Parts: sequence; structure tokens; C-alpha cells
Amino acid sequence: MAVDRRNAGWFGASVCGPAHRRTGTSNQDAWRGTRGKFGSLVVVADGMGSRPHARLGAQKVCRAAHRAVVEVATEDMPDPELLTRRLEARWREALAPLDAAQAATTVLLSLAHRSGEVLLCQLGDGLIAFTEGGRLEVFVPADGFGNETEALGLADRRPQWHVRRLPLLSGGRQMLLATDGVSADLLPGALPGLIDHLSQDFAPLAPRTRHGRLCAQLRAWPTPGHFDDKTLALHWTTREENHGAADDTAAQSEDG
Repeated sequence: MAVDRRNAGWFGASVCGPAHRRTGTSNQDAWRGTRGKFGSLVVVADGMGSRPHARLGAQKVCRAAHRAVVEVATEDMPDPELLTRRLEARWREALAPLDAAQAATTVLLSLAHRSGEVLLCQLGDGLIAFTEGGRLEVFVPADGFGNETEALGLADRRPQWHVRRLPLLSGGRQMLLATDGVSADLLPGALPGLIDHLSQDFAPLAPRTRHGRLCAQLRAWPTPGHFDDKTLALHWTTREENHGAADDTAAQSEDG
């Protein structure tokens, strides 16, 4: 049974961290929210700071994810391996002739499919949390990647994706995606309060107002000594009418 894709939405924001502002370096995070016949899609990426084209890699993977979803998920929920392989192929095409290793990036993906199912995919650090039967779950535990760095574009190994399909839930779901500039400072017990804060205080706002306030809150991050770029997005599926309209475009930050 197809679910009306208008009953899904998202919003998010990304800001340059203090360390990059001090050095005049651009924000190396990116995010994008889109909808189509497939349903709705939110992607969050964090370009690896050690790579010279980290910013470009993060930006391109967000667009490559949309293209891959359009190609393989318009009718049925795609096989996760097919989707992630197609995503990587489209990302590498978008970067060519640049060596993808110079633009390595993490990827967080939430696909709310027209069937009512949700597909979550994570490569590298950051966080995806989602509601499940009245409780909140973290998709990949903090030690889920061990001591190894995972990212798209690493030359020495294949990407090790974490994937999970969530069934149709009549009451809807909420999915929080955040780069490690946010997730590294969040205690597990703080996640429910953060999602409530976003859904109750930000979701009902007009998109322009919401984006400005969320950027301001990310810049005023309370953790002493924080330095990293910060990106988060809230993605939801619901039949309730208490949410504002989804952001139609995914502005990355004031430094673009």
C-alpha cells in the first residue's frame, strides 16, 4: 500500500565550527532533504577533514544519494546493497576526474519510502536515532565502528555500511541524523529531549525562521571547547497535522 508522501517531512541545518571559522576554512558538512515518487529522503554527510576536497565530497554525496534513490526506489523499497552501490557509483561519477580518495566522506541516510517502510543507512561516524514503538533507538552504537575510520572513498577497503529496514508504523516515526560535531557531545539520555525540542519548538515554524533559529542554536553550542562543524536534520513520517512544512531545499549554512 502506498503512503501519501505529503505525510512526511524534514528540516535541518549545518554550521561551520569554531576551528574552521578561525582558519577561514569552509564548512565540510553537508545535508539535503528531497521528496519524489519514491517518498522522502534525508542525507547528512561529513567530509573527512584530512582530505583536500572533503567539502566537495560531502556535497556531492548528498546529491548522488537522491539520484540513486530515484533510479532504484521509485516503485519498491530497494535492496540496501543495490542502493549503496548505486550511490557510490553516482558519487564517483560526480567527482570525476577527481580521485574519490581526496573527497572521502561519511554518509547518514534516511529513506521514508512510499510503501511506508523506512530504510536507514550509515557509513562512518555520526548518529542516526529513531523512534520505535514509543521508545528511541540509536541505529549504530557508539562503538559500532570500533577503532577503524569508515567513509566513502577510502582507497584501502570497501565501504562497510550499516543498514536497517523499519516496517510501516501507523503512528509514524521520527529519525534524527547528526554529524559527529553534534553526536559526540550528546549523552544517550539527552536524545529524547533533543528530538522533542526539535519537533515541538522548531517543526511548527516557517522554514526560513526555523533554519535561522536552528543555525543560531548550533553556533551557540554549549559544550566548552567544541570546535567541529555541526549538522543535524529531523526526518519524520506521520499522519498528524501538527508539523510545519518540510524544507523544500537544504541550505547548508551561511557559508554555503
